[in-house]
Amino acid sequence: MSALPERTDGTARDPGDGWSRYGWLLPAVWLAFLGYTVAAVLSAGLGSAGVAAGLALVALFAAVYLAAFVVLGGPLCGRLRFAHWNWVGLGAMVAIILAMSALIGVAATFMAPFVIAYACYLLPRAGAWWVGGATLAGCLAALLASAQTGRYGFMLIILAGVFIVNMTQASLMAADNRNQLMARDLAIVSERERVARDVHDGLGHTLTVVALKAELADRILDTDPARAHAELGELRALLREALGEVRSTVGGLRANDLTTQARALELALRGAGIEVASEGDPGDVDPALQVPLGWVLREAGTNVLRHSRAAHCTLRFGRGALSVEDDGVGVGSSAPGHGRRGMAERVAEAGGSLEVSGLPDGGTRVAVSW
Repeated sequence: MSALPERTDGTARDPGDGWSRYGWLLPAVWLAFLGYTVAAVLSAGLGSAGVAAGLALVALFAAVYLAAFVVLGGPLCGRLRFAHWNWVGLGAMVAIILAMSALIGVAATFMAPFVIAYACYLLPRAGAWWVGGATLAGCLAALLASAQTGRYGFMLIILAGVFIVNMTQASLMAADNRNQLMARDLAIVSERERVARDVHDGLGHTLTVVALKAELADRILDTDPARAHAELGELRALLREALGEVRSTVGGLRANDLTTQARALELALRGAGIEVASEGDPGDVDPALQVPLGWVLREAGTNVLRHSRAAHCTLRFGRGALSVEDDGVGVGSSAPGHGRRGMAERVAEAGGSLEVSGLPDGGTRVAVSW
């Protein structure tokens, strides 16, 4: 009952993907089928108080369902400190269905397809199988206990269909997402191989020239010392130039790798007497974001070292977020400088968003989400 591609296998979604911004519209459209539950509430003869309670439960159920897809299926997910809100949302939906069954009885099974759809898209694959099977078994038991299998038995067919369709769709979306990530990995590897090949070819040519000049200088050292010294001077210049090019290219490739940059920042902070705590694994971040986030991490760390006067710094890495927090003097009301604007531009180009804010107890938080 939804078509929103979620991280059912732990993979990260493309930060520029439209699903991240508008995918919640599809689960919102499916909420129209709660009209069957509304009709059951209105026709159950509950009285005004009972009808009000039933409609409130329907509204609450819709709010939990939609909020889960908006928060857990979008860029806000990376900002959540608690890792199991998906199970909390599922528990809330089940509790609402049980409360509804106290009002309208077995007709509350009209809400069960939403539980299956929720599980297929917002739970790990194993959890989706367990929840789907438990939902079917629970509805069957409720129908048998109420002796209304003939009237509501069609719901079992609907539930089975919803489960098969949504599990299949979620699997296809997860496979497509993995294929996209693999394509990005291959592109990154290909680019690095190209740069490495260019460095090798350029360095090989330079070393060939150096070897020739060294041989020439050796031959003419006794007969033409002035020219030999000139050749040696050119040789030194060539070596310095080649060494600078190699360091610049290789440094650009390695220094901006997020894992390497995180380790370097931790060493720099500790060297400056700042305690460092790291949460999460920078290697889990989407490979396509490693370079821009490496730049952001370096700039944020530089600000901590130069301006914060902090005693403690925390680095947090998640599938959809990165943050650097310190307990220093804070950002105050100062206007954004070139460093902050540069970070914002790099993050925006990568499809994410940057937030620099003060902390309640003092200090600064630089947060990136995608």
